Amino acid sequence: MNDTRRSRDPFDDKANCIFAGKVVRKDLVRTVKVGANVPVFVLEYLLGKYCASSDEMAIQMGLQVVNDTLAENYIRPDESTRAQSKVK
Repeated sequence: MNDTRRSRDPFDDKANCIFAGKVVRKDLVRTVKVGANVPVFVLEYLLGKYCASSDEMAIQMGLQVVNDTLAENYIRPDESTRAQSKVK
């Protein structure tokens, strides 16, 4: 049930056209949020920046960028020593 594919709607295409780079798909927020301990507004910003498209290939590439960004920049609380060693 966590399939990110959904039927495209003419309204979605119009919203993506008019508000390019500002449309956030909430289903993608839920998908990314499952593995990340980040505030929702951060996820929405990243998804709006990299996944605001109606092209499925562009969305998948954007999701990869979002996941890479989160992996590089966010550290889980149980990995706090990793952050300390990175700062040193």
